[in-house]
Amino acid sequence: MSSGSMMKRAGVRTAGNRPPLALALPALLAVAFLTLPLLGILVRTEWGELADHLRSPGTVEALKLSLVVSFWALGLSLLLGVPLAWLLARVPFPGNALVRSLVLLPMVLPPTVGGVALLLAFGRRGLLGPWLESTFGIVFPFHTSGAVIAATFVAMPFLVISLEGALGGLRPRYEETAASLGASPVRVFFTVTLPMVAPGLIAGAALTWARALGEFGATITFAGNLPGTTQTLPLQVYLLLQDEPEAATSVSLLLLAIAMGVLIALRGRWTGTPSDRRPRPAPEAGASDTGPSDSGLSEPGPAESGATGPGPAESGPAESAGPESASASASASASASASASASGDPFAPAAAEDTERWALHADVTGFTRLTLDADPGTTIAVVGPNGAGKTTLLRALLGLTPRAHADLRLGGEDVTALPPHRRHVAWVPQDGALFPHMSALANTAYGLRAQGVARAEARREARTWLDRLGVGPLAHRRPTQLSGGQAQRVALARALAARPRLLVLDEPLAALDQTTRAHVRHTLRTHLAGFGGVCLIVTHDPVEAVSLADRVLVLDEGRALQDATPVEVTRHPRSPWVARMLGRNAWPGTATPEGLALSGGGTLVATDPPPAGTPALAIVAPEAVSVHRERPEGSPRNVWPGTVREITASGSRLRVLITSDRAPDLVAEITPQSAAELGLADGVRVWTSVKATEATIVPL
Repeated sequence: MSSGSMMKRAGVRTAGNRPPLALALPALLAVAFLTLPLLGILVRTEWGELADHLRSPGTVEALKLSLVVSFWALGLSLLLGVPLAWLLARVPFPGNALVRSLVLLPMVLPPTVGGVALLLAFGRRGLLGPWLESTFGIVFPFHTSGAVIAATFVAMPFLVISLEGALGGLRPRYEETAASLGASPVRVFFTVTLPMVAPGLIAGAALTWARALGEFGATITFAGNLPGTTQTLPLQVYLLLQDEPEAATSVSLLLLAIAMGVLIALRGRWTGTPSDRRPRPAPEAGASDTGPSDSGLSEPGPAESGATGPGPAESGPAESAGPESASASASASASASASASASGDPFAPAAAEDTERWALHADVTGFTRLTLDADPGTTIAVVGPNGAGKTTLLRALLGLTPRAHADLRLGGEDVTALPPHRRHVAWVPQDGALFPHMSALANTAYGLRAQGVARAEARREARTWLDRLGVGPLAHRRPTQLSGGQAQRVALARALAARPRLLVLDEPLAALDQTTRAHVRHTLRTHLAGFGGVCLIVTHDPVEAVSLADRVLVLDEGRALQDATPVEVTRHPRSPWVARMLGRNAWPGTATPEGLALSGGGTLVATDPPPAGTPALAIVAPEAVSVHRERPEGSPRNVWPGTVREITASGSRLRVLITSDRAPDLVAEITPQSAAELGLADGVRVWTSVKATEATIVPL
C-alpha cells in the first residue's frame, strides 16, 4: 500500500485538504459567537448553590407546569401535525405552497406577535373566543390550556417539517404495494407509512417537545404569567432575573442541558431517514440467493442460462433463441408444472382445478390504449421499449395512475369503480418492496391480515406459502437479512398469499444475477401454473417472455403492436425493438416486388414479399449474415460494404456490429476462428452478404 493511501486512511490532513483561510476564519468566528453565550451561563453559574436553586418551590412548580404544558403541546402537535405533514407530502392540491408557508410562519414570526395573534383569535374579544366561552365555557387566556395552545402554535411546525421531509424521502411504492394487498389507506398509514418514517417522526417530536418546553413570548402574551397556572420555566427565569440573577442562571442551565440533551440524542438527524434508504447488508453466513430449499429444485434448462438487453450488439445466449428454443421453453414449462403436481412435492402449487378462477377483461384508455382479454391461468409477458406504456398499463389495472384508466372486470365482477385495496390486484414491483420493519413471515401475512383473516390463521397460511417457495426457514428474517433471490421469493409469496384475482409483476427478476434469476424464474414458473387468475409480467428479458408466458403483448407508445404466443412473436416479431431484444436484425420498410425498400436507405431482396406498398419489417438472424474482406461472388442477392464498429462475445461466438452508408446497421454472428482469419477489428472495412432466403418479411 502506498504511503499516500495510508495517510488518507489514517485521516492525516495534507496540504491540499486544508480549508482556505478566507472561509475558515469566518467559520471559527461563527462557532465562537454561538459558543460564548453558552460559556457565559456555565461560567456564571453558582455551582455550590445550583441544587438549592433548582429545588426551590417556585422552580419546582414551574418545572412541573412546563412538563405538563410541553407534553400536552406535543400530543396536540402529533394529533394535528402528523396528518398535515402527510397531506403536504402525499396529496397535490391547489394552495399547497400557501399551506406550507402557513406552517413555517410561526418559526419566523416573533413569538410575541404570535401571542397577539392568538389573543385576537381565541381571546375573550377575539374571533372565536366569545363563542367558545358562551357555548362551551372555555376561556384560554390566563389558563393552563392557553399556555398549551401557545406552545403548540410555535412548536408544531418543527414536527410537520421534519415528518414531511421523511415522507418525501419515502418512495410511494411501499404504500402502493400495501394497498394492492388489500390494506385500506388508514391501515397503510399506520402499519407501513408511520413505521418507515419513524426516525423523522421521533426527531420531529423531540424538537417539538423541546421547543414547547422553552416557549416564552407567545405564552406570556396570550396566557399571562400566573404562578402555578401559566408560569412555565422560561417565565420563571424572566422573573428571577429581576430579583435573583444567580437562580435565573441556574434555571437557564437546566433548560440549556435539556435542549442539548435533545440535540445530542438526535445527533443531527432532525429531518429523519426513511427505513428504505438503509443499505442492505450481506446475507448471513450460509445464506444463498437460492434459499435453503433450492437443492430440491431442478436445474433450469438451457434457455434460462442468460438474458440480454435490447441493443443490437448486446450479447447473451438468449439472443440466438429462435422458434425452436421458444418451443422448447414452452414444453419445459409444461413438463415442469406437470411433474411438480404429480410428484406430491410440498413446495408445488395447489392444483389449478382446486382454486377459484378469474378471467380478465380490461378496456384501457388514456396514454395506454388497448383491450385485453385473458382466460384464467394465463400468463402474459408485456414487453416494449422504455416509455411504451408497460408500467402505465399495470398501474391502470391497479387504479394507481391518472395517466390511464382501465374498465376492469375480473371473473364476473366489475371492479372499475373500486379503490386499489378492494380490487384484488396484487403487485410485485421490481425490487419486491418488502416492508423493512417486518419479518418475512409478517410481510407474507400482511395481505391476509388486511383482509380480516385472524392472526394465527394468516401466519399459518403465510408460512405455507413461504415453504412452497423454498424460503420457509427464513420466515424470521427481516428484508435486510435476505439476499436478492430470497427477497423476490418472499415478495412473490406475499402477493400469492393475498389471494389475488390478478397478479402484476413489474420486472421481478431484473435486479438479480444470472444464476439467481434462473432459479427464481423456475420457481415462479412452477407456482404460476396453479394460479387461478391472470398474471401480467413486465420484462425486458426474452428468456422470461419465452419461458414464463403463454402470450406476449408488445407495446409501443401506449398501443398494442402484437399479442401472440411466444413462438409466434419469436418467429414473426412485428416490432423492431422486440426483434432486437431477441437478438435479430430488424429493419422497417415498404414491400416491393423483389423484397423491401428499407426506411433507412437501401433495398433488401427477399423471397415471398408481401404485396407491394405494404409496411413491413425485415428480420435477419445474425448467424445468417456472412462477413468477407472482399466483395463476395456467387449467389448472395444482398451485398453491402461496411465498417466494423464493435465486437462482443456471445457465449462461444462473437457478435460483430457493422455500419454502412448503403444499408442499416447490422449484427453478424461468427466464430472467433473466422474473426481471426478475417483479421477483424474496430475500423476494419468489410463486405456483408445475406441470402434472399434468409430474410423474413413480416407485414405490419
